[in-house]
Amino acid sequence: MSKQQPGRPRSSSKRSSSKYDRRTARNKWIIIAMAVLMGLSLVAVPLINLLGDTTTAEPEVEDEDPFAEEEAAAEGPGPCGETPDDVPEVDSEIYDEPPEMSIDTDATYTATVETTCGDIQLELHAEAAPMAVNNLVNLAEDGYYEGVIVHRVVPGFVMQAGDPAGTGCGQDDCENFDPEEPAYPGYSFDDELELAEELVEETRDEQLERLLASEEAQEEGLTEEMDEDELRQLVPAGYPRGTLAMANSGEDTNGSQFFITQGDPTQLEPLFTVFGTVVEGMDVVDDIVRSPADPTTGAPDEPPVILSVTIDEQ
Repeated sequence: MSKQQPGRPRSSSKRSSSKYDRRTARNKWIIIAMAVLMGLSLVAVPLINLLGDTTTAEPEVEDEDPFAEEEAAAEGPGPCGETPDDVPEVDSEIYDEPPEMSIDTDATYTATVETTCGDIQLELHAEAAPMAVNNLVNLAEDGYYEGVIVHRVVPGFVMQAGDPAGTGCGQDDCENFDPEEPAYPGYSFDDELELAEELVEETRDEQLERLLASEEAQEEGLTEEMDEDELRQLVPAGYPRGTLAMANSGEDTNGSQFFITQGDPTQLEPLFTVFGTVVEGMDVVDDIVRSPADPTTGAPDEPPVILSVTIDEQ
């Protein structure tokens, strides 16, 4: 996807010095605002790549040396240990179309994801994202996720799973991906972004409130020089920690892959369908994300494995 670049300003000997001064001052406030918010929330800004259902997060480090735990983890399999020998083999089906709608959108659904690192319990938002919840429920009941690995982890961002191929593109070889050949899950369905948009605005409000309350920002005069609308454009926003969302490769390309955010918040645009929240097991998510991994792809050296996904309806 191309990145839109701002046009170069034309040179002019008649450029107004006051206009230049205002621009320079504004740039200064932008830098200060971002520095303040980074200091307040310790938010990382990783580059994301969600192609082929692919996504990212940095765990809170309480050690005096922030790199001590990371270096220790890199010497072994990580917090989750070595993969047991008795994990189930992947026996997932490639389907012709999305599952038929079978859930009750008025019911309450929870999903328990049992992994080799521990259990993650999710509350599913059937009313806000019925297609995504219906998709997960049906795939889980088919045993689709059993034996599937967590194929991508990025500290401070996300853990991502749901591709039986274990690669993130639905086929064994992503570099030589063949669009003519079948790929998991074999279908796609549309986005449901209303909840995502609401969450992004809520996190923006929270970050703005923190900025306005910051003594550092006030001492620099930031909150006096810029009005609230201008400040809103500067503050980072995204999905709250523990959000369950669909990974995708573009608009309306949801399949079987999902991610759980670890950042607080995780900086993302509202382009990914939110359909659940972690209610228990964020410590497990933190452990999974701390797994030693390829820094380029996020592929864990010793991938955590999903043993089962169990659905409960009330």
